[in-house]
Amino acid sequence: MTLPNKIVGLLDFLANPQKDIEVFGMFGPGNLGDEAMLVAAGQALSPRRIVPSRRYPARPLLNGLVERRRRKHLLVGGGTLIHGGDTGWLDYVEMRARQGVEVSFFGTGMAFAEHQIVNESDPYRRWRAILRQARHVHLRGPDSVGLAERMGVRAGIFGDFGFLLHRPGLAAANRDRQDGPVGLSLGECLGDQDAFEDACVALVERLSRDHRLAFHVAVRTDLPATERVIARAGLAEGQYGIEAHYFDPYAFMHAISGYRVFLGLKLHAAGFAMVAGVPALMIAYLPKCHDFMAPLNADPRMTVPLPLDVDDVLARIGDVLADPRDFVVADRIAAIAATQRGTLARVYG
Repeated sequence: MTLPNKIVGLLDFLANPQKDIEVFGMFGPGNLGDEAMLVAAGQALSPRRIVPSRRYPARPLLNGLVERRRRKHLLVGGGTLIHGGDTGWLDYVEMRARQGVEVSFFGTGMAFAEHQIVNESDPYRRWRAILRQARHVHLRGPDSVGLAERMGVRAGIFGDFGFLLHRPGLAAANRDRQDGPVGLSLGECLGDQDAFEDACVALVERLSRDHRLAFHVAVRTDLPATERVIARAGLAEGQYGIEAHYFDPYAFMHAISGYRVFLGLKLHAAGFAMVAGVPALMIAYLPKCHDFMAPLNADPRMTVPLPLDVDDVLARIGDVLADPRDFVVADRIAAIAATQRGTLARVYG
């Protein structure tokens, strides 16, 4: 974002009286899934009413101005924002809650280690206090709802906030058009990275014998790992393409339109392929992937476990190519998104 745009954004945050819904999320670092939550909020709610949270590292004066400009609502939407780590997210939401802002959670995921729950770590206790006083708590999936219940918090299943990006025309265009390349989104698996990349290299080598491959990077920090896999697999220039999509979910979904199958490591790379109606497989690198998939009641073959078994992944891809309809869940996403819009309309008018 350019300096003039940053200034305009700050002034809009501070001075626009119509903006009564602050949307909280991890915006800016180059993560397609996080940026998509803001896009989805802008579609589901009036753009005249919403404004993204503003934070300025090492700028205490600016942050002080932001903190003093409170609004009626704080919408915590999407992402796995409720967890036991030290990211600053808890501090910000807690600050707004203490100001008397009406805090609500929609499509957000939860992630706490068992020892943090049993020992009631400081982040666990603070998030529990916020959730107990929140106006609405509608979480991503059953795993997150189960954690909320352990806190003594009543919560409902909303589904992923990114489902709100569903567009019938885009999904319909992909229904009978799967003649493109095989799409891949790889990167940092947050586990045994060496073993993961070894498996990816073997997978890419075998897929490239019969298919053109298209690599899509949805998180900026995943680019080096993707490039290493391509180099180690020895792909020639005509065997593959590579694109980066960090901010615009619709640009990403249009780019993969017509792909025969999309295999994604990061949750929202595979997830947005599903939203677009592309046959997709999600590599479940963290529990949040299962939380995402559960409300879809999808074919279990769509969720690929780690560590990767190359023969297993190739078999699943073969199943997709043989009958792609079993791996398309856009109609279910559309139904969930319609319910989500209804819920948001009832809450925010």
